[in-house]
Amino acid sequence: MQTTRHLPLFPLHTVLFPGVPLPLRVFEERYKLMVKRCLEEDGAMGIVLIRSGSEVGAPAVPYDVGTLARITRVDKKNDGTLSVTTVGERRFRIRSVDGSQPYAVGDVELLDDEQPDVPDRLLEAVRDRFTAYVQLLRRLARQDQGDVPIPRGALDLSHIVAANLQISRVDQQSLLEDPPSERLRHENQLLRRELTIVEHLGAVVIRRMISPGEIMRN
Repeated sequence: MQTTRHLPLFPLHTVLFPGVPLPLRVFEERYKLMVKRCLEEDGAMGIVLIRSGSEVGAPAVPYDVGTLARITRVDKKNDGTLSVTTVGERRFRIRSVDGSQPYAVGDVELLDDEQPDVPDRLLEAVRDRFTAYVQLLRRLARQDQGDVPIPRGALDLSHIVAANLQISRVDQQSLLEDPPSERLRHENQLLRRELTIVEHLGAVVIRRMISPGEIMRN
């Protein structure tokens, strides 16, 4: 069931997915006011990727699909800025924007995402490739590889993969806009591509770390 509501909008150069935390540093007075009003109501705001414009100054033009973020904590710093902790909850689509407030308020349609009906082999492929992808990135960054926590639910899996892929914001926005079943298929293709790219870049980095004398001795 789809519902509509008025939602304060926070345009950022970030794509937020449901279930994913997002820390924010708020320093503009209009967004401090927005946070205050959100806390006086139900603590919800809309995070939307900027299509054109910037985070600071004149109003930015956002993409139509964003994610409702719930404020879970606010700390006021000595310099007057706010450290805001949020977590993504639901996707929404903007139907219209009211610009009469210091910040934008959207008339949005909340989107109900059901568990995607996809083959088990697709879920296993996404889980396996995502695990290999994260472990490869950790290895290249010389981080502890350990276990990779993988959600069992298909919907949560699609969100976690999308949030952690090292791809462009526009590509991430495309994943956010995808229906869940299509998102998983899209992610499987992206993971296959990104694994090839990262493996190649990793080989280049390793070769550059070895001196010519060491190569010859091998």
